[in-house]
Amino acid sequence: MGHQADQNQSGVGAPGEEACASTGRPMTAPMTASMTVADLPLLDGLWAPVWLQDGGRMLWGNRAALELWNAASLADFQTRDFGSQPEDAPQAEGETAAGRWTFYPKGRPVAAWVRRSGMALPDGRLGILHEAQLAAPLADPDHGRTDTEALDRERAMLQSLIDSMPDIVFFKDVNGTYLKVNRAMLDYAGRPPLGLTDHRLFDAETAVRRRRTDQIAMQKGFSRSEEWFVHPDGRRVLMETAKAVCLDRSGKMLGVVGIARDITERRQTEKQLLRQHALLQGIIDTIPDAVFFKDRDGVLRKANRAFASWTGRPLEQLIGLDSHEIWPDEMADGIRAGDASVYAEGQPRRNEESIPLPDGGRIWVEILKAPIRDAGNELLGLVGVGRDITLRKAAEEDLRRSEAEKDHLANHDALTGLPNRRLLFDRLDVALVRSRRSGRSLALLFIDLDGFKAVNDRMGHDCGDEVLRIAAARIAGCLRRSDTVARVGGDEFTIVLEDVTSAADAGGVAAKIVEAVALPIPVQGMTAVIGASVGIALSQSDGSDARSLLVAADGAMYRAKQAGRGTHVFYKDILRKNPD
Repeated sequence: MGHQADQNQSGVGAPGEEACASTGRPMTAPMTASMTVADLPLLDGLWAPVWLQDGGRMLWGNRAALELWNAASLADFQTRDFGSQPEDAPQAEGETAAGRWTFYPKGRPVAAWVRRSGMALPDGRLGILHEAQLAAPLADPDHGRTDTEALDRERAMLQSLIDSMPDIVFFKDVNGTYLKVNRAMLDYAGRPPLGLTDHRLFDAETAVRRRRTDQIAMQKGFSRSEEWFVHPDGRRVLMETAKAVCLDRSGKMLGVVGIARDITERRQTEKQLLRQHALLQGIIDTIPDAVFFKDRDGVLRKANRAFASWTGRPLEQLIGLDSHEIWPDEMADGIRAGDASVYAEGQPRRNEESIPLPDGGRIWVEILKAPIRDAGNELLGLVGVGRDITLRKAAEEDLRRSEAEKDHLANHDALTGLPNRRLLFDRLDVALVRSRRSGRSLALLFIDLDGFKAVNDRMGHDCGDEVLRIAAARIAGCLRRSDTVARVGGDEFTIVLEDVTSAADAGGVAAKIVEAVALPIPVQGMTAVIGASVGIALSQSDGSDARSLLVAADGAMYRAKQAGRGTHVFYKDILRKNPD
């Protein structure tokens, strides 16, 4: 701070009253007792320099402070480093310290008493609010001016400054008498108010209300109020007024300084925005689809009731939360990644996902997200529309299941669930191709159930169907998972055995099947006994295509029946016995 202001710490303490009298301006008391950082812009038009500092960093300053520190703008003020606080700076909110400082606006020395007060910042840290009372400028030997001439010049500049302000500025003594005002106050009062009180200027109700806020400012250090007022030109305006108590250097109360601003247009704009907000909320709440808007940080800023119903929480509790505060972590991570893709691509993005419901169930939703930009093409966030597609998903699943069932019925036997003749030939053709490529043999077994017709006639068709199902299951139980068994007729079955190393392997499988089928079958309190005759054809010797192999295996099966049933016969053995 030394390059712009010198601090004389030997003078720490309350300034004497004579300095206040010499400047003609009362010094305001610390404003932190009832003020917050949000209130500071109300002091922008105050003629006394006021600024807020955090260590060596300037956070805010009114126009008088910017001029005192030679800052071109508030942004310039906030980016410059003015040094650290003196050692006796307040250490807690409400603590104060004072001292005599020398400033150099435009290169000329100006003495001032500076009161420093501790003020809580929004993030919980301690800031220091400074209020400067300018004493008479030091003599300027280069120009031959005296302190009195410089003081008169400063008073004229100060009056011009406050007169140029659109906001109302005034000072009243402890009795409520106006002692100093600017031009805006003259227009507001309708006549010169100096030497008058509010009771002489306004109606009784208005005067009482304003006197009450004067007293609050003198008691608590600061007051702020809003009131409707009929301007002398007949307009009804809403005024926002901030008042602060004024003390002299000895601590004696002099009165209050105030700044008032016409906020009618702002309030009308706020009301219009509220109406538009309510209208928009009403519109999107009537939409059955979920609608939401998130800012660039992923924070939910607006949503409708349909969106809230997905979460099971009131809409009011959701606004201001991010995805991780609304959804499970894994789901929230996916949402954040999807949002990032929308921003990266700059295009709408559609996806489907399953979300959990408060009752423990889940629904499928289709969500369309799109980036949102303002008129200046600045990215604001994204808007999303989500639709419950659970029923559609269920219908699609039913359709897929129906198609699968139709495909299964087209290729499988309805009674046993085994592949039918159509699927058998498809698989046999594929198996033959693999057999030719690998050079490994393939065996085709043709099975006919012995004695089934008698069982079916004696026990009835229902029992016969059950016997077929059990027999089919026993046949399948004798095979590998890679083998195929099909029902190709009423009581006829065909088996495709791949990678058969020898005829004995196929014969072993046939023997197991004959043995399994021959076991008694309990059906509806009765017992059925059937058998199996098996014919076997080998791809390397009995046929090169599916149909010729099936004919060979069928012929071998009939030879097995002729041989006494309950056995298996190879087609090659028939050829040896009957070479013709």
